[in-house]
Amino acid sequence: MAEEATAVVGEEHELASKPIPDLVRRYTIVTGQGMLAQIIMVVLEGLVMGWGLGSHGLACVSIIMSVEYINLAFGNLFGTGVPAVVGNLLGAGDIKGASKAFSQGFWLTTIVSVLLAVVMAVFTEPICAFFGATPDIMADTVAGVRTFAVLLPLTVIGQMITAVMRVDEKVQIQANLMTVSAIVAICWLALSTFVLKLGVMGAGVYYGLSIGIWAVGIFWYMGGKKSQLQIDLADLKLDMGICGQIVKIGFPFFLVQAATFIFNTVANSLLGTLGGDMGSLYIAAFGVINGYILYITMMVAQCFSYGLQPIAAFNAGAKAWARLKETLSCTLKYQIEALLMVTAVLWAAATPVCAFFAGSDPALVEVAAGATRIVVLAVALGYLAMTMSMYYQAVEKVGVATFCGLLRYVICSVPLMYLFGGMMGAQGVWIALVAADAITGLVSIALATKEQKRLNGFIA
Repeated sequence: MAEEATAVVGEEHELASKPIPDLVRRYTIVTGQGMLAQIIMVVLEGLVMGWGLGSHGLACVSIIMSVEYINLAFGNLFGTGVPAVVGNLLGAGDIKGASKAFSQGFWLTTIVSVLLAVVMAVFTEPICAFFGATPDIMADTVAGVRTFAVLLPLTVIGQMITAVMRVDEKVQIQANLMTVSAIVAICWLALSTFVLKLGVMGAGVYYGLSIGIWAVGIFWYMGGKKSQLQIDLADLKLDMGICGQIVKIGFPFFLVQAATFIFNTVANSLLGTLGGDMGSLYIAAFGVINGYILYITMMVAQCFSYGLQPIAAFNAGAKAWARLKETLSCTLKYQIEALLMVTAVLWAAATPVCAFFAGSDPALVEVAAGATRIVVLAVALGYLAMTMSMYYQAVEKVGVATFCGLLRYVICSVPLMYLFGGMMGAQGVWIALVAADAITGLVSIALATKEQKRLNGFIA
């Protein structure tokens, strides 16, 4: 216990006294070390899918990603709401109340995710059409989505369980589950693609396994020996007060993640329609760009936003306004510099990068590379909204944080894709993304400037 107390005091002293630029760099790099494993897994996934499934399979996977975003939206809803309620009760010393809240949250998550899976499995074809699947990829897309739907309850429950494990001080077990699931999932993807030849159906199983294995954590909450938090069958009768509190806390995070679903669905639908006979090729190109190139770029940006969070939260709580102001300005500056370098490399190496993910289809490589050179032009600005959202969460301004989370994907991108797509066809969709990033960046900078002025008032 003495060692624990010393460690905590040391961390607090560091956040309170070390120079902010050093803290921002250190926390960003440490966060980046954790992100690196995820980036490697995404790269391996892209390599297997690109070379194993081809442009047809990648187009199907781009549609399936809409289901993945729905999965992540509900995972964020319950993965934020349940541990927040449980953690507050544990902090107050109410173990019995915390266990009941966890059990209620488990059954609420299970019921909602099962209902969602049933809808996905029964109405798969119209859902895939809504997501933007063109006739030539419909059959394989339906097979992939329906397969994923079977595993969907496990993926949502898994996200909630591992989030609760962090509150329940089972961080190592949670990390082990994530590591094992990543290894198993990528091995399955390679096996199902190159050996079993399951195609898109195998990819559907992959998306289910990659998070669904986390649900194994349920067994730590059954039997009463491994945790004070327990799942009780009696809590199948839901307490609307507890459930309402869970949903209220988690809903802003659900909205932010749901924005990526809307963005993905609109882009696929427009590209499939405006692309004419090449519709599925444009969808496949978007799958390469959004699923891999922009996703990896986003994870680089997340290193800065996640690195900012503890520094901003601590200094906001300590009312160290000058340090808080410097934290925001340093993070945004370093993030822009890093992303400018990343996007310069992606722009210059667009063809070999797209060839890596797109496989041996020269037509797909050409379309994806040309689109990449357009889409990456302003992402250094677009991803500022994510960092601003994290900043506002850290200083407990949930409304503005939610606005920033929706800004790039829904508020800017969706209407601009319809506008530019209607005027310029499929090419207009790519240009719309650049315009959305530029507008998002300008709004984010304006918000940051306003926040700096607000902090100046406290400093004075």
